Amino acid sequence: MKKISLIIVCALMVALPASAKNWKAEKLDKCDPYMTQQGGYGYLIKNTPKADVWWAEGCYKVMKDTPTAKRRAGTIKMTTAKNEYESFIMVINPKQDIKDLKIELSGLPEGIEATIRKTEYVNLFYNSDKFGFPGYWPDPLPLFEAPFDAPAGENTSFWVTLKTPSEFAKKAFSGRVTVSDASGWKVSAPIEVKVRNFTLPVRPSCNADFGLWFDQVIRYENLNTPEQKREAFDNYIQAFNDYKLQSRDPFYLNPIKYDITQPAWTGGYYDGTTAAEGKYSFVVTDGSVSGNAEAVWREKFIPVKPETPYKICVSFKSNKETTTQLIVDCYDADKNLLTYRRRFKHLNMNDQWQSDTLNIDRFDPRTRYIHVRLFAAGYLASGSETATTWFDNVKVIDTTTGENVFPQGNFEIDVDKIKVKVDFTEFNKAAEKYRDNEQMRFFSINIPGIGGVNFENSRPGQIAGFRQGSEEYEKVMASLLTQLNEGLKQAGMLDKTLVYWGDEPMPPAYPLLEDTHRMLKKYAPGITTFMTELITWRERRYDTMDISGNTDISCVSWECFENHDVIKRYQQRPGQEPWNYLCALTQHPYFTDFIDADAIEMRIWLWATYMYGFKGILMWGSTYWNAGSQYTDGKLQDPWEEPYCFATSDQLTQRLLAVGDGIFFYPHNRRPNEDKTTAYTGYPIPSLRLETLRDGMEDFEYLTMLEDRIPRMSASDAAKARKLLVLPREVFADDNLETTDIWFIHDPQYLFERREQIANLIEKY
Repeated sequence: MKKISLIIVCALMVALPASAKNWKAEKLDKCDPYMTQQGGYGYLIKNTPKADVWWAEGCYKVMKDTPTAKRRAGTIKMTTAKNEYESFIMVINPKQDIKDLKIELSGLPEGIEATIRKTEYVNLFYNSDKFGFPGYWPDPLPLFEAPFDAPAGENTSFWVTLKTPSEFAKKAFSGRVTVSDASGWKVSAPIEVKVRNFTLPVRPSCNADFGLWFDQVIRYENLNTPEQKREAFDNYIQAFNDYKLQSRDPFYLNPIKYDITQPAWTGGYYDGTTAAEGKYSFVVTDGSVSGNAEAVWREKFIPVKPETPYKICVSFKSNKETTTQLIVDCYDADKNLLTYRRRFKHLNMNDQWQSDTLNIDRFDPRTRYIHVRLFAAGYLASGSETATTWFDNVKVIDTTTGENVFPQGNFEIDVDKIKVKVDFTEFNKAAEKYRDNEQMRFFSINIPGIGGVNFENSRPGQIAGFRQGSEEYEKVMASLLTQLNEGLKQAGMLDKTLVYWGDEPMPPAYPLLEDTHRMLKKYAPGITTFMTELITWRERRYDTMDISGNTDISCVSWECFENHDVIKRYQQRPGQEPWNYLCALTQHPYFTDFIDADAIEMRIWLWATYMYGFKGILMWGSTYWNAGSQYTDGKLQDPWEEPYCFATSDQLTQRLLAVGDGIFFYPHNRRPNEDKTTAYTGYPIPSLRLETLRDGMEDFEYLTMLEDRIPRMSASDAAKARKLLVLPREVFADDNLETTDIWFIHDPQYLFERREQIANLIEKY
């Protein structure tokens, strides 16, 4: 794993005035959610014979065995801006079993939105990296809806969130929180909230693109009717708004529809550069030894007479010397396959055009139709070798008359007869809802015909039977993209449209990337292009990787930043917006998105994002509950029991990548393999990591608002503000991570203290 070295401009690295504590990043080899070096955390409200009750700020992971807080603070004190969420954790440590434990809020002023969630735990049998460890970790946060029994000897906690409205006029407000049980036991504590005189914007300053795999939601939550899907989907969109995220596909239920003339043959593409006769041949590529790629005539069934002799003719060539078969399957009058009545002939191929014939004296008397099958490589049930093969002049000749009864085998096609219609009818219904959504900067669309690039290979685009690089492909795509651009413009959504069509391309894919970006900008210039990028990849000997100029937004994983020069070069690219992302491969000493990591990590991610000038963050998934290749016979992965991210292509080893990566919401259905009928449509169950991420998004707003005020500050305050905008080296990395294990501050109290200093300056100006 590469190390990251984050060097800040020297002028900004001057230490802030000394605070009450000499803060310094902890040297940790293991995650310490107990905050051992700090002597624990939290504040004791009351010791009682039945239970200890304490509280903590909302940036900790209260383990089942976290010791009761020692410091006493019977009043829960919080500070918030307007239009901000602020949370605290209420913890009960029973000394004896508690029956019907409940929690209540009272005395809060009108307009304050209050949410109480019960902290639940996932039992991890594996750790994500060397920093984490197995055990029970807090993460799911379902709503507290009814009293429940709490066992003795382990913490039970609640995540309490208050949101202060934008129009709130008071400088402070108060309330009370009470926990009690069926026996009359009760502990209560006052809540005091200071309200700052500034308001956070509705639209986040930092983009946060999170993938919503709604097909998995449908499957897990047993959503069978359109009404059920709509209700659940709307709740997810609301949750994304509440957590300041952008849903990648808010038009999942109202997609843009495409009506494209389909070619007569599928399974390959028409090639106008080589043919045995006429203009076109048909190309089929089998790139997998476990596959059997074949050309398929769309109508499939060719009528024949069983008593008539035929000869099946075909012309062919391949990219190498190999063997395949011409296969003819037989069907009865009801188009049922006649087993063991297949006819075939071996074809010996090389790079020159040649022809061969399969002679059939008579078919089975039941035969009324045949299906001619053309494979790129030899057909085997277990797969075959790989090859690319061109076919032409497929004929089915009635030898009694000499007539070719299958004239569709010449692969000739008229591109001018291909029609493309882009239908916005359903899309426009949803656009009415989302057009004025201030929180939505981008949404993603899938564009038919666009290829794909990733870190393993590239796939050229293909549409209506034509492949990228041909004049015909360009012509069809020009029609589609022009209509798409205009329709999005008419819907008022063009400036919000993003196409995320590739993932971490390697240099061999750069020519395809460049051509696709050129085409998109030529015919649909209003659509924003997005690409995740590998900017260094020494293991594969690509030391300089750069896709600038070929995407509007580039998004890079943190482990790619080997040193400050790499970051600097990346940030200085002209005309390209920089984003960053975390994934399973981003492990410690980086901050991570793992369940078995400190709560501060999701929050400090946003501080780092701001410091280095990134405009957005990305998370590839939020509901990726099922790694399909790991679960067979219809069994679903249960994220309540196994919140693991697996390598889906590694079926033999079931390789675990990380814990929680791609899972930020939990399904309501806690028995997905048993409960296949109950439809769950409610507001999704968020994770603790989403709560701390949202706090980080709001920290980003504080930093942005402070920077915006610097021009009108006094010289001394401006100097203080500039220092506050950058975490000093003592608490966030240094310039030589190869020789030190300092990475970032793990004590959230540091962020709380720094945030107060930022808020004071914002209020002043």
